[in-house]
Amino acid sequence: MDWLINNKEWLFSGAGLVIMGILTSSWKYFGNNTQRITSFSQHNNTENPEFFDTKIKNKENNKMSLSDYKNSTKILFIDDDARFKVVKILTRSGWVHTKLIKDCDTLDDSDVVDAKILFIDVQGVGVSMGFSDEGLGLALAIKDKYKDKKVVIYSAETEGDRFHEALRKADSFLAKNADPYEFQRIVEEFTVGLGV
Repeated sequence: MDWLINNKEWLFSGAGLVIMGILTSSWKYFGNNTQRITSFSQHNNTENPEFFDTKIKNKENNKMSLSDYKNSTKILFIDDDARFKVVKILTRSGWVHTKLIKDCDTLDDSDVVDAKILFIDVQGVGVSMGFSDEGLGLALAIKDKYKDKKVVIYSAETEGDRFHEALRKADSFLAKNADPYEFQRIVEEFTVGLGV
């Protein structure tokens, strides 16, 4: 605990948040695999052969290539900066269903409903719905309503509420000025990485 207190400035800086995001994403990914393996081994017995057969069939049917994911995954950026370059870079990289909107008026907006992965900027969005904490409030509301969607929070600011509930519920977070590759890595982790 003393280490956390002594290193709080570094820990909650942009670099600290990126590292914490990577660690959180890795922990969630490996934690889910462990749970899947445990679940499989608990049900893999002669008393329940139907479960075993279904598991094999599902695994064989779910083999998608990176190209398949790129052509089917809908990615939404909610950012008031319409010139955010990462959106174009992802699109040029083959993620053809990548879209940017400046804000959403409702959680039932078709772009939000259709997206599998949502990147939400902290500043300047969520205003249309009246969130006082802007993008953090919007991200939290989306994650609460659509638990199966992947929500990634990003920000250019290094100051702010580092203990907001949205940061704990989000699937990942990044600095807005992170290399575009980091955004693409998260997209690949949430698509191809989930099929492993």
